[in-house]
Amino acid sequence: MEKLIKINSSKNGDPAQGVKFPVNEVDLYHRVFDVALDGISICDMDAIHVEVNEALCKMVGYSYDELIGKPVVEIVYPDYTHDLTEKFIPTMLKRGWVKIDSALFSKDGRKIPVEVHGAVFSHAGKPAFMAILRDLTERKRGEARLLASERRYRVLTENVTDAVMVIQDQKVVFANKVLISMFGYKSRTDVIGKDAGMLLDQDFRKNITIEQQEIADNDSKQPLVEEHRIFQGDREFWVESHWNVITWEEKPAVLVTLRDITTRKLQMMAIEKEKASLLEENIKLKSTMVDRYKFCNIVGISPAMQKIYDLILKASSSNFNVAIYGESGTGKELIAQTIHEMSDRRDRNYVPVNCAAIPEALLENEFFGCKKGAFTGAYSDKQGFFDLAHEGTLFLDEVGELSKIHQAKLLRAIEGGGYSAIGDTKIKTSNVRIIAATNRKWTDMLATGKMREDFFHRIHIIPITLPPLRERKEDIPLLVKDFCQKYSNKKEYKIPGTVIDALYSYQWPGNVRELENVVQRYISLGYLDIPTASVRKVNTKVDFSSVIEQQNDNLYSTLESFEKEYLVAVLNENHWHRGKAAESLGIFPKTLYRKMKKYGLA
Repeated sequence: MEKLIKINSSKNGDPAQGVKFPVNEVDLYHRVFDVALDGISICDMDAIHVEVNEALCKMVGYSYDELIGKPVVEIVYPDYTHDLTEKFIPTMLKRGWVKIDSALFSKDGRKIPVEVHGAVFSHAGKPAFMAILRDLTERKRGEARLLASERRYRVLTENVTDAVMVIQDQKVVFANKVLISMFGYKSRTDVIGKDAGMLLDQDFRKNITIEQQEIADNDSKQPLVEEHRIFQGDREFWVESHWNVITWEEKPAVLVTLRDITTRKLQMMAIEKEKASLLEENIKLKSTMVDRYKFCNIVGISPAMQKIYDLILKASSSNFNVAIYGESGTGKELIAQTIHEMSDRRDRNYVPVNCAAIPEALLENEFFGCKKGAFTGAYSDKQGFFDLAHEGTLFLDEVGELSKIHQAKLLRAIEGGGYSAIGDTKIKTSNVRIIAATNRKWTDMLATGKMREDFFHRIHIIPITLPPLRERKEDIPLLVKDFCQKYSNKKEYKIPGTVIDALYSYQWPGNVRELENVVQRYISLGYLDIPTASVRKVNTKVDFSSVIEQQNDNLYSTLESFEKEYLVAVLNENHWHRGKAAESLGIFPKTLYRKMKKYGLA
């Protein structure tokens, strides 16, 4: 019997132009049979070889004649002969086809793993079956190598001291026992298949997202090394993480190794802390050197200021309360700020309070706070000064203006007895350091009964008395230079020697504050404006005619202008000493301070 085989021979691929060749069907069958890469055997129903191809002969090492007429069982490995008679043939006869894994026994005694496909077949008009055998030797060797490699890898990962995990599609697909222990889990089932976010903090999850995105973009990535602080329950530890993109089960994944560096990190942090402490101590030691002309923002080279610097160092190294004495304008608040900034409380709040500016009716509200609805106008909860200064410093300026009743209330809060916000029954405590300042003499206030003794002794632990400027005139050139640098637009603003001499000869009742104002006016106006020896008092009769000429507003605005001019005149007369000016005006210092703030004079 002949069959026509159409072969496409046209260059343009047109099947119509192909050439037809007559081919004998048996010849075609033999050609395919012989050139097949897999071994093929046709057997009769007694499992006797009736036809084999060249590939099978090569596979088992027998010739064609040696195989024809022999039972199939003779080339089946002994361990698999049972599968031939009990599984292969019965299943094939029942279903018409079968597929099993088996092994052949070669002529030289080798075991050859094969995949066998069988099907019922007709040969020479008789029932038969055909078996196609694919040599699995190389594949089995590869699988064995892979299995051995996997075993070595697992042995390695299970015995290293680092935690190892593989993350794929945001899920943990592998974790070694070190990682399980590191995060406090009992077994791998607690981790495998779970979202990696359950183990990792926000920074870790962000890196996973970045890595996964780079996987999607097919970007090459060098291993990433980072340090992370991890909180697991009540436990806190540090790890060094290594990230790398790998292939896991033929899919991209992220390999993460974690090394516990808690001990090393704590040691480094301790070293850094010690280093910072030594640096701070070095700064303090340098500050104790003779002839310091500037200490933080404080300027002065006089012996009196050198003693003040030493007291500031002692005060800043402790948590005791401080009392600062000094005339108005000597820089009491600057001293308080310096003590705070050099103390261990520097990172907490510094809360300055001018006690003279707080009406007595509002003092509790300001210091202790209030609850919403406690009184008319209390539309929300309000924190008091003690709340704001918790673990920080509370500076009480003009503390001598507090009444004895309020001294008692503050004393209870300062001593740790607690306080309550207005409208609240809950007792609160606050860890604050008190630095108090006044331009009055404490002894006079105690003698006249204006200061409670217990309040005085609680505040007066580290006393610092600031010298007036007239007692440290050698500091005037340094102060003038500092003010010129602060207020002048020029890099170097030179003051003539005659001006410096005039500044030396003046007694400065307003102290450093008055000197600063004089320098500001000199820079602005170009001439020196201080009282001379022959003119000690300013005439307080203000010429209001110029004020009236400039006013085009209503009566209220005109009166405010008159009041401001008069306050300036009185303050000038008293060298800007607020206590004396208030006494001259016949008003309380608190009232004067409020008016000065209103007109921008404070």
